[in-house]
Amino acid sequence: MPILINRRETPLKRTVRPTSNKIIFISCEGQVTEEEYFLMISEMFDGVKSKIRLISVMEEAVNTPQNMRTQEQKKELSKSMPWQLVKKIDIFKEKEAAIYDFEHHPEDEFWIIADVDNHTNEDNIEKWDKMLIDCNDKKYGYAISNPFFEVWLLLHHLEPIAEDYKYAVTDQHEYEKTSHFKDRLRKDAHAGLVGGKGINKEYYDLSKIRKAIHQAEQLHNKSEEWPHNLGSTVYLLLNKIIDIADSTTI
Repeated sequence: MPILINRRETPLKRTVRPTSNKIIFISCEGQVTEEEYFLMISEMFDGVKSKIRLISVMEEAVNTPQNMRTQEQKKELSKSMPWQLVKKIDIFKEKEAAIYDFEHHPEDEFWIIADVDNHTNEDNIEKWDKMLIDCNDKKYGYAISNPFFEVWLLLHHLEPIAEDYKYAVTDQHEYEKTSHFKDRLRKDAHAGLVGGKGINKEYYDLSKIRKAIHQAEQLHNKSEEWPHNLGSTVYLLLNKIIDIADSTTI
């Protein structure tokens, strides 16, 4: 039987700061697959669950039935572009300052999870570049997948094949909407997403996490801030999380 992620049973924040000094706060472009993945990760590694927080300034809107959402909630839910995630972190830090005492915890980290998608085309490239500048200025990390987050998921199970590269966003190939990577997860890896988006924990374990990290690192051209070909820098964030897990066992 599939082991599904129950998003509502896992709190996105607590009313008191955990005893651990460092917390990693994560803001995801995708409100389902990415968030469920990191909820799974927070439970998979010993001592990590209290040290990862998903930023969701839209939690109330997400949990409101669609036909009952206010115009403001609908507007907020439409703000899922990568460059809007920077503002969401800023809002979160302002709203939750009393809870998390950010001023006295400079070791905290803030990360954006985003896809290349069509965000680097001619219409969006200026906003994309500004997002990277803002992240660097504010010391926010960014973990980017080219073209989609599903590439990162696929690396847990399979090595890339030539056809995968055909859908990467490059100087020679613009963004192309495709179900290719979801199909690969389902047909080739036998690790399909539940309902097209949901994470099934049954398909993931520590060995597969480490396999994904290794493969993503091999794909990453270290001279690039984000993958300009097939790949994902989510592994950079996973390494940070593993470091926290390792430090709690010492």
